[in-house]
Amino acid sequence: MSATESLRLTHAACQAALQSLDVPSSPPQNPPDLPTLRTDFISLLSLIYAATTKLSLALKPSSPTYSASIIPLQDISDKVTALCHCVRLFGPKHGSTLTREIISVARDLIVSVKALLQTFLDAEEIQRARSTGKAGDEYLVRTGAVHEIINHARSGLSHDNAAAVQKVLAQNHASLDDGLQEVDGMITTQSSADNAPAGDWEDDGWSELGMDSRTPMTSEELERTKKVHAMLRLSTLLHDRIIRNVLTVSAGPQLDLSSRFVKSLDSLPPHSSSLVVASDDLVSTLYTPQTPSEITAELAAFIKVIENLRSTLLELLQEPDLADQLPAMNLQTSTSYQRDPKKWFQTCFAQIQKAADSLESVLNTHE
Repeated sequence: MSATESLRLTHAACQAALQSLDVPSSPPQNPPDLPTLRTDFISLLSLIYAATTKLSLALKPSSPTYSASIIPLQDISDKVTALCHCVRLFGPKHGSTLTREIISVARDLIVSVKALLQTFLDAEEIQRARSTGKAGDEYLVRTGAVHEIINHARSGLSHDNAAAVQKVLAQNHASLDDGLQEVDGMITTQSSADNAPAGDWEDDGWSELGMDSRTPMTSEELERTKKVHAMLRLSTLLHDRIIRNVLTVSAGPQLDLSSRFVKSLDSLPPHSSSLVVASDDLVSTLYTPQTPSEITAELAAFIKVIENLRSTLLELLQEPDLADQLPAMNLQTSTSYQRDPKKWFQTCFAQIQKAADSLESVLNTHE
């Protein structure tokens, strides 16, 4: 078999592997334990890393050695197929969030390997490199992309479902922080405008286009903005506590959490994502001129998200092993939190509701 034929077959194997990842599968009734599966997954990544390196060296466009590419190509085909089989062994027992992360890594890697193979299949590029004696560097870029994906997975792949959930929430938390800072900026900007001499309010030229995005707030608008800021500060703090305390403990090696609890953790990322959307939508209503009815509608949506999160989180805190571990955590938490973490969360939810009621009262007053 020629190198070109081997390239095409391996390319087809990658395409088939990608299609298999998109097909829902039923995991075995007794799948391997997570440490074993994760180790196998990482090992296969390492083998693909080695095989793609050998392939790139063998098919360097400036001086290809086609006979030396046959074995690496066969290795890539075999290991990509084995990788998909390994992925399909992950299931509900190991957690849906972790499984999605595993699938994402596998898909990104196979897409990258396929792109590398396509580079070598590009007959025009190969012919150009051979005729001019100059090798294009696209294959180096493609090889580097494969290596980067594998290196990132080897160092950063979540160890369990709790860690995978924590990773998703940490990504969402950056957006929550951005939203909070955005509202804080509105308040700070307004304070600067209030202290500026008359006529010194700058609009950065937007008013000339009929798009004055910096119209000063009225006293009523500033009051609403401050109340939204207070509420978002609490919800952002709550989200941070979930990441740093609940999920940190859940991901600890000392806990052997039930499969029921592992599955329950999977409900947190959707709530977290909903909180980001609800927060962003609420912040968007604060730009002047404000429309109280729009703020009221987004406030109702925000509170619904908070209520759903509250129900899920308080249920999670009933897990006996988790309840025993939370008070022992020493993560620079307050004494009251260490004494009764569940009560701390209940109080925080109550404070968010109190802030929402205060905002709603202001909205009703100025209608």
